[in-house]
Amino acid sequence: MFSVFLIPKATGSRTAALAAWGVWLALLAGLAAYGLFGTRLFVLSTLATVFMYVVLTQAWNLLGGYGGYLNFGLVTFFGIGAYTTGILFQYHELSPFLTAPLAGVAAAIAGLAIGIPTLRLRGAYFALVTMIVTFAVQILALDLTITQGALGIYLPALPLKPIAVERLFYFVFLGLAVLVTALVWAVEHSNIGWALVAIREDEDAAEIVGVRTVEVKWAVNAVTCFIAGVVGGLYAQRIAYIEPTGTFAFDISLNVVLMAVIGGAGFWQGPLIGAPIVLLVADMLRVTVTSEVNRVIFSMIVILIALFVPGGVMGVVSRWRRARQPKPEDAAASGLPAP
Repeated sequence: MFSVFLIPKATGSRTAALAAWGVWLALLAGLAAYGLFGTRLFVLSTLATVFMYVVLTQAWNLLGGYGGYLNFGLVTFFGIGAYTTGILFQYHELSPFLTAPLAGVAAAIAGLAIGIPTLRLRGAYFALVTMIVTFAVQILALDLTITQGALGIYLPALPLKPIAVERLFYFVFLGLAVLVTALVWAVEHSNIGWALVAIREDEDAAEIVGVRTVEVKWAVNAVTCFIAGVVGGLYAQRIAYIEPTGTFAFDISLNVVLMAVIGGAGFWQGPLIGAPIVLLVADMLRVTVTSEVNRVIFSMIVILIALFVPGGVMGVVSRWRRARQPKPEDAAASGLPAP
């Protein structure tokens, strides 16, 4: 039953598929209702952060999950988006809400410029380069005059009460989470999704059968960077202050990867599961143990999941679902169509 709600399949019964989508829609309606009527500032703020990370993790999932390219540099484009809106306000007094799409475009252009050479690398080489790029861009932001270096850029606080501000970003990030999740679902069920999976399984074989692997990677990476840039641009307005160390913090990229891996990379449901798990566990550890022990415990949890739960939560559900399907010989004996 659990897998029915997590994995609505067109190949399953119509009733089960409708029930699954009904559960997701009911959850969305409940979240929207809490956003309208909830009064606890901490809960609204925490959920808004969860939604923000869902968007970032879904964006990462396109190339990292379906395509198998382990990217530790998503924060680079998140930070470029944040600085784009920050600079446009600093020098032209344009609201980040208006310039967030421009932040996405700037991040996508940077993604193309960086991705054209780096996406020819594979495996650990690609992962290592994405980390190096993050630190390089952070140093660049510290040195450039236009970014005001370590002083950072201040943005004006919105003329609203704190709870109204959190409620605003709650719905902004919830809306983005729904849109980007729908995009990932559409990609998963499209030719691009199949091309990405082929790249992940065997890139050389994919090229042989006609998949334009390089162009697919460039295009999907640009979309990923655009989404990260938009989120970064909105994030700048939410916190009203950006500086290189925090904005390009490697922890952001690491959290995104952990959320995808724990929830299930290569599944559209994975980020929806992984983001709240990682953030809630991190918050619990933060208030109960010291920061050093917190990181050790969290690292041990991740290692255990990698060792004993390959594919994350959705990997477990997917294997359990396949195990319940009748085998071809059993289906033939019973007169039922084979799965």
